[in-house]
Amino acid sequence: MKLRNILDSIVKRSSSSKKLSFQFSSDIPEVIEEEVIYIIGEKKFYWMALFYCPCGCKEVIKLNLLKEASPQWQFFIKWGRITFHPSIWRKVGCKSHFHVKKGNIKWSYV
Repeated sequence: MKLRNILDSIVKRSSSSKKLSFQFSSDIPEVIEEEVIYIIGEKKFYWMALFYCPCGCKEVIKLNLLKEASPQWQFFIKWGRITFHPSIWRKVGCKSHFHVKKGNIKWSYV
């Protein structure tokens, strides 16, 4: 049965074509919208990115943007699309591994 769940998850992810938008916010929003990445902080001092896991598990992903802490992600915005580096790999829960490139989810299979 577990193999069936894994295969269902792969099919669901590969057929997913979610585009993620982004919003800047000075504080964590009370309501988090699906398919929106929130960049939290003040101009030139962003400390967290926050969004729902794109696999559909409904978990909130929080990415550290502070250079002094580890692990740390960087984001880039080009032509109104957001990219994160490095990839996002959940070590708990759904264990999703993906990249956000130009607002698109690119799934990684290990």
